[in-house]
Amino acid sequence: MPTPEEERRNLLLLVVVGLIWGSAYPVIRYGLLAGATPVAYAAVRYAFSAVAIAGLAAAMRVPRPTARSLGLSLVLGLPIVGVYGLLLYVGEVTTSGGLSAILIGVVPILTVLFALPILPGERLRARALLGVLIGFVGVFVLVFPPPGVVLASTIWGPLAVIGAAASFALGSVILRAKRPQGETLWGVSAQFAAATLFLALALPVVEPHPALPLTDGVLLPLVFLVLFPSLVGYAMYFALHHRVGPGRANVVAYVNPVAALAVGTLLLGEPFNWWELAGFALVVIGLTLVTGLGQKRPG
Repeated sequence: MPTPEEERRNLLLLVVVGLIWGSAYPVIRYGLLAGATPVAYAAVRYAFSAVAIAGLAAAMRVPRPTARSLGLSLVLGLPIVGVYGLLLYVGEVTTSGGLSAILIGVVPILTVLFALPILPGERLRARALLGVLIGFVGVFVLVFPPPGVVLASTIWGPLAVIGAAASFALGSVILRAKRPQGETLWGVSAQFAAATLFLALALPVVEPHPALPLTDGVLLPLVFLVLFPSLVGYAMYFALHHRVGPGRANVVAYVNPVAALAVGTLLLGEPFNWWELAGFALVVIGLTLVTGLGQKRPG
């Protein structure tokens, strides 16, 4: 059992991970506004991330996976990273980073729903069912705001981001079913590699005229995304996940939108609408009811 001091330190580090991952959403948006096209931008980021994470795994002497284990990681890289990244980056063309992070925050809620038919013994208790309903109300008020409130330039952007959240949630549930012990850094590198190949194949169809201008507005966000959300973020999360368990790790889902709103609004000049906080509040209530975060654990 960890000591109270270790618990506090782990929680603080989880908050740092949430801040790092949350900052990715407005930074992605910044690069897109600077002229990068979404699929090309995601593919290049994921290619560099795959190499960087593999290098980190080798440096940390993480045991190499078997061919079968590596194959599963490659397959799961499609929903967890590939389809997720495609829909997220395309969605962020017309959706702010802050709003995108709030919508992605429903991943734990969607995970619970996907787990019902896939994972044996999963049940939806009344408290969790109420949380699902409240969370979906939060999503609804963000995607369909009242007249006079404009959160995205088209409805398709937020819907694409929700599709990204659903893809990630489904892939995560399948990962739990096939590999209960979780993923390793080698597996994450394989997932990013599979996503890179998927996006490269999708590029001519989805994006006939890709662009990746070699300007500071595109390259600096790209470097940031590879070094921090991909490399540092995953390294810290893996170091913590096995110590704190999946329940406590859900604190990242709370911090992500806060970090995205702060970075997007204060540093990158994204427009902010108070209606986003109303939707965020409903999503947070739903998350709390679904995940049980904050409930007292048995001694």
